[in-house]
Amino acid sequence: MAMQFLCSTHRQQLQGCTMVAENRWHEWMEAGRQAFAQEDWQAALKYLGCSFELSEILLESDDLPALSNIDRYMVSGHFLAECFGRCHDRCLQRHCLLAVHHHLLSMLRNPQGRGLSLKRNVEISLQMLTRHYRSAGEEVMLQDCYEESMRLLKHRCH
Repeated sequence: MAMQFLCSTHRQQLQGCTMVAENRWHEWMEAGRQAFAQEDWQAALKYLGCSFELSEILLESDDLPALSNIDRYMVSGHFLAECFGRCHDRCLQRHCLLAVHHHLLSMLRNPQGRGLSLKRNVEISLQMLTRHYRSAGEEVMLQDCYEESMRLLKHRCH
């Protein structure tokens, strides 16, 4: 399930210009942070959702993603997940957390990603997932994901 927050016109405009897309990402993240701090969840979801979708566009624009684009994706995905959690939508919260983590793991599996240092990103992502599953009393469901993540990290680091 791919979430869409951007209209097709904005999506097309932002796909064509990386610099503008990066600037919009920063603006929307800041607006999302402010709305989050004010507990204006609907505004926060709108801005953080657009930031998350935009970070996906930036990731897809590179054959070998830059760490800055990976970090943007992870930060906006985790922030959006937290916002969904504050709105009591644990299903979408989990979806965002898993989307980020699975994307990181797919980069670890990709031979083109061998030059990327993703260890810290994967560790942070696992911490976010662990916190989420633990709060739901479902930590055991995360075991296979944790083991696969560690296996991939070990394979990549040795």
